[in-house]
Amino acid sequence: MCEYIVQHDVKEGFEALFNAAQNQNMSGAFGLADGSLHRTCEPQHSRNVIKPNMYVDAIRSRNGLLECLKVRWGWKPFWSMGTMPPMTHLPLHLVMRSRVFDRLKRDGRMLIAVDGWYEACEVEQSKNSPRLSYTTSRQNGPIFLAALAQASEHFNGCDGLALVTHDETSTRQQRLLAFTAEDAQVWLRPDLQWDQAQDLAMHMALAEPQLEHVLSSTRSLRGR
Repeated sequence: MCEYIVQHDVKEGFEALFNAAQNQNMSGAFGLADGSLHRTCEPQHSRNVIKPNMYVDAIRSRNGLLECLKVRWGWKPFWSMGTMPPMTHLPLHLVMRSRVFDRLKRDGRMLIAVDGWYEACEVEQSKNSPRLSYTTSRQNGPIFLAALAQASEHFNGCDGLALVTHDETSTRQQRLLAFTAEDAQVWLRPDLQWDQAQDLAMHMALAEPQLEHVLSSTRSLRGR
């Protein structure tokens, strides 16, 4: 499961997504919300490690316009307030079959442009293990993670974002639903149906050998 996200150049990811949409679908491509990027995306360090309950820069589509906004990583649905910790991940198959998520999957689909992410090493599941695996793309450019979020105009305690995972066929494990810029914009289409979302995960999600994994230590993340 993803422990940390590394996000640095939000403007690069925002523009990569916009350009890919323009190149692939000139008749129905996304536009840019006036001033949205400059209003919501602040300069960041070259390696910005984001942990649960911190704010991440997310991209969404509203009325055909792309906009960027800050959302807390960790969603607290109203029906779980006080009974369970914020949700940081949501399996795609669960979201697809439960009506509880109807509003979220209709209005809350977002993308997060990242350099990569850290997760616990599969061969070292012990709680005392200090080893993490850093996953990034073998290609130049950002990776786009699919997410679902509640983001109210006026912040309330429920607002937050969860990363979407899917069942990877080769390993039978839940993996982050990640895309290139060319494929990611499909996730934001307002007419996306959930059988199409499943097909998107099966045939367009980033997988081996498109990803590179590097072992790391939790010590390198302390103090960030």
